[in-house]
Amino acid sequence: MTAVQAEALVQTEIFTDQIDRVDLLVGIVSNINTGNVEIPLVKAHEGLGLTYPNLSSAIAFCDSSQKPELKETFLGTPCPVPRIYQATEPGHPRKINSLFNLMRLAQRLRPKAIIALDGDLPSVKRTWIGRLAQPILCGSADYTSPFYHSLKYDTPVTNIFGYPLFRTLFGRRLRQPFHTDRAFSLELNEFFLSNENWPTDLPYASVEMTLSILAIMNKAKICQSFMATPRLSWQNRALDLTTGRAFRQIAKSLFALADTFQDVWQNCKRSKPTAITGTELSPPVIAPRQIAPPEVFLAEIETIVTKHGALWHQVFAGRKDWVYQKITNESADSINITAEDWAIILFRSLVAYRELDAASQEAFLEALTAVFYGRLLTWLQSGYGLSVPQMESLTEEECVIFESKRPILFDGWNRPLNSVTA
Repeated sequence: MTAVQAEALVQTEIFTDQIDRVDLLVGIVSNINTGNVEIPLVKAHEGLGLTYPNLSSAIAFCDSSQKPELKETFLGTPCPVPRIYQATEPGHPRKINSLFNLMRLAQRLRPKAIIALDGDLPSVKRTWIGRLAQPILCGSADYTSPFYHSLKYDTPVTNIFGYPLFRTLFGRRLRQPFHTDRAFSLELNEFFLSNENWPTDLPYASVEMTLSILAIMNKAKICQSFMATPRLSWQNRALDLTTGRAFRQIAKSLFALADTFQDVWQNCKRSKPTAITGTELSPPVIAPRQIAPPEVFLAEIETIVTKHGALWHQVFAGRKDWVYQKITNESADSINITAEDWAIILFRSLVAYRELDAASQEAFLEALTAVFYGRLLTWLQSGYGLSVPQMESLTEEECVIFESKRPILFDGWNRPLNSVTA
């Protein structure tokens, strides 16, 4: 999608108050799964009143869900802040269309900061408004990415996959670049709209990661804001086989974005740290996640290997069978997929995925999920007895291993493409 194509996506626009310009614009960004807009609406106006009572503001619901009841809830909920309802044209149910509508609206209202909130998130807090917007309002950042509080075994897809790979590819240590909640300046908003590499057919997280990549490309001042509370969604339930679904979604997005923005990461030599604001805040006491028994993951590994082992061996021509051997015919406590093993197979998988035809890519990601489960079991074992700070240190050490294996990706990526079919 290009910026020009995005101009015609608003079918309906309703202003509850006459406004021409605001200091702060909060956008509640919906997608096809959004079910209740009242929670982010209430938390947004509470946060604006609590933190910025003297600044002019507005809350927009950029709705691509095609659900009439959400419009009624948004416009009917008591709210002291001016509201704007935007409905995306039918046939455009993706979050990217909602986000484009928000950015186009910001062009007209000229706010000092644009705050995007996920329309499908029950755990949003009113304090998030100030924590996202303040670095931009005070001039210390152009782009604020969230850093949510979590427990030791929370967000395994981020800790052992998304964060190390994003950091290694795009050279910025952004702990959670995958979520809608973030803020950016009006100047950066203009740069976002001028980009023509927006993904239109990728799953969860691709739009959010594109925002982060474009901010990096623009050499924007980037910071992370400690949210002090966890981000609770369907991925934050018990640590079970739904983790594999989350892994495949983020993997599909990251693998495709690596191809789209190859010029960015091929010119990146090392990762840079990112300042974190608000770390003096005390996080709440949170019940730990339930973890499925290891046998659940072992059984799924066996199922995946049986179903997709032939494709795996074909893609790697039998030369990389050591990974599948490590995750089969083993007990949970003897599986040992090290960070080095994981980095090597991921970089080789990035190259292999690019060379597969479209019909085989989904099956290959399922095949790779078996290795992810093996790495997950190893990670759970390695964290036994460690504190949260010790686990964070372990994550940083593993990221260094990832970055040391970058030549594997460069060597494979730059060879001629050969289409592989199942």
